[in-house]
Amino acid sequence: MKDQNNPLAIKNGDNNFPMTCAWTNYRRLKMTLPQIHLKDFFRRFDKDEDRRLSKQELKNAFNSLGSRCPTWRATRALQHADANGNGYISDQELDGLVKYAAKHGYDDKK
Repeated sequence: MKDQNNPLAIKNGDNNFPMTCAWTNYRRLKMTLPQIHLKDFFRRFDKDEDRRLSKQELKNAFNSLGSRCPTWRATRALQHADANGNGYISDQELDGLVKYAAKHGYDDKK
């Protein structure tokens, strides 16, 4: 049964599950499909595979997204999303980074 508010979702009890990522509780996630793609996009820039993004990795990601000032954007993203102040964006902080990037008009299609 389709949800009237989200044509991509199917009803399953009290939870809505997007067809593209049925393993995630959609209401709890509160991320749009483009934001889910952004999350995967940023993960691809973790070149040393330590499951966290450094400032250089963020700079490379924002450069790939078409930022005119990727160093500045990476610095601002760190200030916004680095909750523990260690200078890296961990997996737990990735949602904050994605929300920051989406708020400023970035998506992985640029």
